[in-house]
Amino acid sequence: MDFSRRRFIVTGQALVAAAALPFRALGGAANLGSTPFHAVDLRSLTRASFLPLVNSNFAVASGTSPTAWFTLLSVEDMNPKSAATTAMAVAPKKLKAAAQTDTYALHFYATGERLPQGTYKFQHPLLGEFSLFIVPSGTNTYAAIVSHLLNPGRFPVPVKAGPKAGVRARSGSPSPTL
Repeated sequence: MDFSRRRFIVTGQALVAAAALPFRALGGAANLGSTPFHAVDLRSLTRASFLPLVNSNFAVASGTSPTAWFTLLSVEDMNPKSAATTAMAVAPKKLKAAAQTDTYALHFYATGERLPQGTYKFQHPLLGEFSLFIVPSGTNTYAAIVSHLLNPGRFPVPVKAGPKAGVRARSGSPSPTL
């Protein structure tokens, strides 16, 4: 088989590039300092945003440099059951629109420095950079609960306090105040 020096160099460069590509795509340490992450508001990330990232790695930093690496183990739906099933005894006219939330739990496995509960910057190549409050839930595991208010529902409107109904001020005397 004829194998020239030029073909050897080109093949070697292609193999090095192919070996480095998955490491960078998964957010490896070589990629962390060279590529800036775009800041993302956690309110824009839904449960569906995290579902395809199960078994994916996140760089977690308490300052400017990564402190630990977290692997997303699972995304748990924590939305409450529908109010219609729990309030069947109430007449339909009495039902008010309940507030709707998107609540989910993120479970992580960590390697690196043990972190106390607190807010840390998470970095992921597909999501970007966002802050998340985490709580230790085991030896090397952490949990984060995220709850977004989707629809505030109907809440009573506060009424400005004034004189009590039925109380009239007499002429010449000051009006009663609350």
